[in-house]
Formats: sequence, C-alpha cells, structure tokens
Amino acid sequence: MTNAAFAKLLFLEAKRVQDPDGADEILVGRGDGGVFEKIRLSEGEFFEFDERFVPFVNQAPIDIVLHEVNEATGQVNFIGGAKIIPSEVGLGERTQAIGALSLSLYELTYKVL
Repeated sequence: MTNAAFAKLLFLEAKRVQDPDGADEILVGRGDGGVFEKIRLSEGEFFEFDERFVPFVNQAPIDIVLHEVNEATGQVNFIGGAKIIPSEVGLGERTQAIGALSLSLYELTYKVL
C-alpha cells in the first residue's frame, strides 16, 4: 500500500444551519486545535477550499473539526468532526457529514493523495 501524504480539502456544504439569521459563522480546523479557515455559510451554500492540503503525520488519521461562533456573544460551540484516514488514498473524492447530532449539518468533500 502506498503511504498517503496529504488530504486535499475540496468543499464544505451547509446542509442545515443553526443561526437564526440564516448563516453560520464557522471555524474549520484540525482536531489538535489549529484553525485554518473562518467562513460564513447559509443553508445550501458551498465553500471551496483554495488549495488546502492537510498533511498526514506518521500515517495517523486527520481530524477536521467545525465550530460555530455566535457573533453576538462570541461563544464558540462544537459542531462535529470528520476523520480522514490514509487508507483512503487513491479512492477519489470522498464526502463525510459533520454535525449529525448538532443543530447544524455540513458535508466535507476531500481527496487523499
């Protein structure tokens, strides 16, 4: 089996949002706490990542997590996460739901290279 080097994040789609104004302010990051995108999405909207490559470290899974920021209070709430595994290398585009147990629901599309 070939070792995977990166997960390339492609799209994030808002399937359901929780913010009453119709758009969620989302922080996208790694499970270790690093945040690499802050975006605002309404239901049905897509965010296309601009050449976002996330490296595998020692072939350990990559955890991508989403948090919603309440703009009025500054409170940050965990939405959910996706686990990208190196054995997905060569399988093409993959999609995982994030937030099935949350008020918000997103789908992350990525490739493992």
